[in-house]
Amino acid sequence: MKRNDPCPCGSGKKYKKCCMQRSESDHLQDMKEELHNLIGSRSFESTEELQAVLDQCNQQKNSAPVDDFHGLSSELMHRFLYMPFDIPKLVSFPLELQTEPKSKAAFLLSILVEGTGEDGIKLTAKGGNLGRKFCQEASRRYYSQYPDPIMSRLAVRSETNFEPLHTIRLTAQLGGLTRKYKGKLRLTKKCRNALDKGGLKALYPLLFHSYIKKINWGYRDRYQEVPFVQQSFLFSLYLLHKYGGSWQPDVFYSDNFFKAFPVLMNEIEPRQYEPPEDTLQHCYILRTLVRFAGFFGLADVERISQEPLNCEYRIRTTGLLKEAVHFRVP
Repeated sequence: MKRNDPCPCGSGKKYKKCCMQRSESDHLQDMKEELHNLIGSRSFESTEELQAVLDQCNQQKNSAPVDDFHGLSSELMHRFLYMPFDIPKLVSFPLELQTEPKSKAAFLLSILVEGTGEDGIKLTAKGGNLGRKFCQEASRRYYSQYPDPIMSRLAVRSETNFEPLHTIRLTAQLGGLTRKYKGKLRLTKKCRNALDKGGLKALYPLLFHSYIKKINWGYRDRYQEVPFVQQSFLFSLYLLHKYGGSWQPDVFYSDNFFKAFPVLMNEIEPRQYEPPEDTLQHCYILRTLVRFAGFFGLADVERISQEPLNCEYRIRTTGLLKEAVHFRVP
């Protein structure tokens, strides 16, 4: 194991910044116990024979299910983290859905596509954003479909005042579905081909992938950069896949996530008004459960507290998760 290799524990960190930081005495003690249990009083005719046994043991260890990974092995977790779209035998992402997607993200995309039309939609001279009237009408339609007693009261004076639409506009643009041309936002050939092929059923996967690959999830909130929360999206979806058939409190998922990756806590900068574990929990729930799984309709996210800050939710998966992501693991 080299210093800059991904840590085999699945944390997403480099080895030198994760398990390598454990105290030398603990590390040596673990190695002694492991070697003793493996080798015992056995004798070997060559170093090659010994190395072959050690390699086999290491392979078996990496392939064994890990309790904190909820049945995934360290090897599978590595693939979930570093090649989520390149493991079709384990997980696949259909290019077209079987049914019309019902989600906040899809609804806003349909408004954007409808408003852009054949001729494009004029953008503001300053900032190159969607105009006020368009955003206000989109906000009215959106909150009529998805009521929110707090957010719907905010005045929409610009695109950035209506954050969900701003996110979809950026995601669609970064994903190559729209482009700016001569002061207008226009649909690309890629977008029109998908529309002709399957409408929103074909557009949704493109938007979904763009949100995962192109958008910085931290841009949508005021928490510090924690890239691993986004990088581990597939493990979070896996947890929803396993346990989302019935309602679960939001902390069920955040607790299991942190149990799988405890060293992530070391990345959080202390705040005066809350401990690091609370900061990371709120960040994870907002970014992954509310503004990813909930926003894309992969899960129903219901508020169970009326606190304007640090809301509590309960989570249950929808049929859209099974359509958008096909898991072939236990």
